[in-house]
Amino acid sequence: MHELGDYTKEQLVAGLEDDADEFGVLVHQMLFNEKENILHCICTAPDVAAIEKHHEKFNVKCKKIIPIDQIKTDKVIKEEKLKTVGELSSRLSHDIRNPLTILQTSLDVLRSNNPETYEKDIARFNTMYDAIKRIDHQISDVLGFLGTRKLNFTETDLSDILNSSIEGIKIPTQIVVEMPQNKISLNCDFESMRTVFSNIILNAIQAMNDTGKIIIKALKKEDSISISFENSGPAIPEKIISKIFDTLFTTKQEGTGLGLVSCKNIVEQHGGKIEIKNNPTTFTVILPQKIK
Repeated sequence: MHELGDYTKEQLVAGLEDDADEFGVLVHQMLFNEKENILHCICTAPDVAAIEKHHEKFNVKCKKIIPIDQIKTDKVIKEEKLKTVGELSSRLSHDIRNPLTILQTSLDVLRSNNPETYEKDIARFNTMYDAIKRIDHQISDVLGFLGTRKLNFTETDLSDILNSSIEGIKIPTQIVVEMPQNKISLNCDFESMRTVFSNIILNAIQAMNDTGKIIIKALKKEDSISISFENSGPAIPEKIISKIFDTLFTTKQEGTGLGLVSCKNIVEQHGGKIEIKNNPTTFTVILPQKIK
């Protein structure tokens, strides 16, 4: 804690560096108490002496230095999250997917042996099927994010990937999906790109509350191909849009926060990028025509 000295708070904040200085001091954040004219610096340093030398450069003397064990920087928080995800993933396949398979098989047997019961209570059966698929989808989000599967690049029609993506999703009757009419070939890993498209389409369906329109467009340029997914749902709040691809960030109670970040990772593995904009809400996947 110290006074501003010969600088304004704006000058000091603007001078924040990404790396530690010659004394090993890295300032993470500055909080200004205007009433007391005191600046609170949150930083890491090898010792108290280093902090004092750091502030002497600015002709400032610290009034108080409060040592703490660890600063929860964005990097530390992210590492902790990834560690948690890693520990969770090691148990997912055996502890969740195996009994999930038993439930799926049991439902199939009940449906096959009791066709009259199934027809009579088809809505309840479908609800159970959907619940199983939703859990499986969340597991895939986690494993897909952590996976290091080698990509298998092949020339594939975009329409084949999109059709396969949609087949794995239950499209509500009140949602219209408009497919691109032009024929475009992609050099990509089929399974991975299907995961990307499925996630984007599923997010659009959920954002529209199961009613609306999804327009998929494809554009081939000289050195890239862009596939856009426009939906008629509400705009994404500006305070959220910048975090949409952050690890474990989600606005859904049943979400893992890994679906869209997995999409981003896959697209980047293909040498491309994924963008999002509002008015209307549109996700755009941009891929190079030739993978380097």
